[in-house]
Amino acid sequence: MASLEEQRQDRREEQHGAADEGAHDEARGPAAGAPPGEEHERGAGDEGQAADGLEDEPQAADGAGGEAPVARRLGDWLRGAPLSRRLHVALGLVLPAVLLVVNMARVRSFTIDDAYISYRYARNLARGLGLVYNAGERIEGYTNFLWTVLLAAGVRLGLDPDVLAKVLGGLAACGSLGALYLLSDRLRPLGVIPCIATWLFASSIVQSGYAVFGLETPLFILLVLAGTEMMFRERDRGTGFPYSGLAFGLAGLTRPEAPLFIGIPMLFLGLRFFGRQNLLRGVVFAAPIALHMLWRHSYYGTWLPNTLSAKTGSLADQLAGGQRYLTEYAQHTGPVLLLALFGLCVAIVARHRDALCVAALALAVAGYVLLVGGDWMPFYRFMSPFEPFCFLLAGLGARALLEPLLTALSARAMDERARGAITLAASAGVLAVGGAVALGAFRATKIERAQHHILDDDKRFWDSAAGGTAAWFQQHGKPGEIAVGDIGYIGYATDYPVLDLLGLVDPVISKLPGGYTRKTGPGYVQRVFDKSPRYFVFVGSADTCDKLPFPAQEKLRKDRRFRGVYEVAGMIRHTKGGYWCVYERRDDAPPPSPPADAAPR
Repeated sequence: MASLEEQRQDRREEQHGAADEGAHDEARGPAAGAPPGEEHERGAGDEGQAADGLEDEPQAADGAGGEAPVARRLGDWLRGAPLSRRLHVALGLVLPAVLLVVNMARVRSFTIDDAYISYRYARNLARGLGLVYNAGERIEGYTNFLWTVLLAAGVRLGLDPDVLAKVLGGLAACGSLGALYLLSDRLRPLGVIPCIATWLFASSIVQSGYAVFGLETPLFILLVLAGTEMMFRERDRGTGFPYSGLAFGLAGLTRPEAPLFIGIPMLFLGLRFFGRQNLLRGVVFAAPIALHMLWRHSYYGTWLPNTLSAKTGSLADQLAGGQRYLTEYAQHTGPVLLLALFGLCVAIVARHRDALCVAALALAVAGYVLLVGGDWMPFYRFMSPFEPFCFLLAGLGARALLEPLLTALSARAMDERARGAITLAASAGVLAVGGAVALGAFRATKIERAQHHILDDDKRFWDSAAGGTAAWFQQHGKPGEIAVGDIGYIGYATDYPVLDLLGLVDPVISKLPGGYTRKTGPGYVQRVFDKSPRYFVFVGSADTCDKLPFPAQEKLRKDRRFRGVYEVAGMIRHTKGGYWCVYERRDDAPPPSPPADAAPR
């Protein structure tokens, strides 16, 4: 039997209309309707691919005996002829890229508040102050080292970090489409139906939105997908330098979850896990991560980022939050998850190694989100690494359903009169198109609603609240430390010292008991008044700043070290009908005295 690479080359020659197709019949995949991976089971001894009972690549159903020429007319396609490679690229890559660009452009004006934290770190690095949020305070309040350094390089060159982040994010998202297209072709070689995973990616608010919201998310996804595709090819080749390790290493410098994405494909190598190529891959991956950890310890004095302790601390709350997060995401995604489940069934039945690996990655990300509890940002940012692998399974499931139905008709076309064959094929085509239209309508409705929500709700709120508060400081404020929970835009626009009430860039609050936003015990209050900031920014109620809706902020406001020392200096109205309240320490007020139970020893 021919090798894996020879089979792939034969299929490409066939799709370009090679004249001598018959010479390759023995190397081709199964007959029409054969399940993915069947031909590998018949040749399980080839090059050790089935050493552990799994198969590396399913074959497309190419029509009767795999002899159908590529479709050159609509009637050919309705009879089950595969699309040409050019059509596949146009329908499965170029058009989804256009859709992705359009969807990114629609929400490009919105920047998530947390992105400004990285912008401030990048700006301080470019200024020569170091990789710090507050000058002189070495606290690692970010988890996207590579992204922040790239932005700092741009700032150094005179570029606006917000514009640069959106351009880099958009380019990375388009690159992810290319990797997704290649992976989809690997899971089930493209035949009658064009790539579906890329369309799902382009129509996702998670992908198109967070590509231009200023975060590192799109770069991480690109590196993970590229590393996965490269690793599969390196395994097939068996020799050569494992550049996938470098891609995963860069992903590890972008987000701390990267070991998950290289570890699972490594486990699927079976006995080849201990092979020379994979061991070298592990070294190439670990080297930049280890160097970064050594640098982190020498610079910040810790082995782990400050954000880890700030965002964790209550496993029960995290699990409850993660369950809600996943449930809401499942309701948002709907039928795509059902297609992905069917794709998983196809992978299990075919015992297809790569598809099972993709499924394991998707499930691992879902488990991680459950464990950490999701996050506060709109439209499921933490599901962004899950979606590409879910979409690959959904595309596999959809094409496994539709392609046998269409390709089987090519054999009928040889035995029946053309009119009857085309009528039968047209019915199948209508079914396929109808399903695609229904799914497309569902996705279009979802993303349009999400875009309107982001622009009409989230953007307007943050522009009025954080934007309005920053404008107040720029017009009325005197330089001084600001105690605030939403530190992003306010900290970036004012450039004032910031006391982070949520602990992301504070080494004391981050270590206190309790989960994220709930580290509000006695140590919390003491830390805040030990710092004695000049300003507090609190979220007020609908009509007053005298009563605050959040217990932690109300606890600070009622403390005797606050009363009589701070007074309302500004009330910023926002679009949700309430106020953000700026309290300023009175110039004639004495410094806050320590509490009675904290007398000097």
